[in-house]
Amino acid sequence: MPRLTKEQIDEEILDAAAALFARHGLEQTSVQRIADAVGYSKTGLLHRFPTKEAIAEATIAHTVDHFEAVAAAVDGTPAGAARDRRVLAALVALAASRPGLVSFMLTSISQGVLTGERLDVLGEVLFRAFGAAVPAPGTAPTPAEVTRAVRITSAVGGLAVTSLAFCDVPTTDLTDDLVAAALGALGHPAAALPHETEN
Repeated sequence: MPRLTKEQIDEEILDAAAALFARHGLEQTSVQRIADAVGYSKTGLLHRFPTKEAIAEATIAHTVDHFEAVAAAVDGTPAGAARDRRVLAALVALAASRPGLVSFMLTSISQGVLTGERLDVLGEVLFRAFGAAVPAPGTAPTPAEVTRAVRITSAVGGLAVTSLAFCDVPTTDLTDDLVAAALGALGHPAAALPHETEN
């Protein structure tokens, strides 16, 4: 079995940390718990990340990087149903390969795991992926912007919760259903899936 590279080891640690931070919160997640989750000693983990705060900051950056990649993949695609579908499909794929990151993103937004600038950065990347502008500080959002923000948050939150709840089902079996449900939350009519039209 080939040895993991430094980058692969770091990614494994940060994926595990993201899942633990999402489940237990930043304060209640110890370095030892993260080390146990990835099968390293606490000393070995602290050699790579010197403090829990360093792990947390790296986990946030790691999460933002993955969402930046989703946003970059649709850059130039006009806002609308086609772009939303591409973003949602990418998020479903991310949930399958990095469930901890998606869970961390969800709890960051819904449970106050992140606040202030950290939350603003993650929210800006997510909204940019969907082609939605984030109002400038001190600027009141328009009613249309509020509606779009609510729909994006509902769609992504529902997608994350459902993909985690059905994590034992192969993603390929869920992708169409997850995307269709999230498109509905975004206000787009979704074509009936083949299994929904069978009698």
